[in-house]
Amino acid sequence: MPAAQKAAGPPKPNPHKATTVCGAGYKVIESHALGNSATIHLLYNAGAGKNCVVTLSRYVHPGKVAMNAILQVKGGSSASNPGRFTVYAGPVRLPAKQKCVIWGGSFGSQSWKSGWSHCS
Repeated sequence: MPAAQKAAGPPKPNPHKATTVCGAGYKVIESHALGNSATIHLLYNAGAGKNCVVTLSRYVHPGKVAMNAILQVKGGSSASNPGRFTVYAGPVRLPAKQKCVIWGGSFGSQSWKSGWSHCS
């Protein structure tokens, strides 16, 4: 059978972790699953006083998938990272020490967004 006609193997698990995508000092404080496809993670770096959001696909996709990561700080800035990616959207980082945030993201046709949370 020619290489182009070979059946695709099982999908490869995403090797990335939210903590490594956001960087040193960030710890996951909440996560929200988008079905079995992806998970949105909210992280916080206490030393820097910053939040970070990343949407991680469960698997590495050979074709790019529409994804986004969003973060909004009450009384402050908002940021997002919409696009077509193979493994993750983000990181989106904003200063949010002792401020409420809205965080969320999307993967394909699935999306989710929190209410104001993590206010302290």
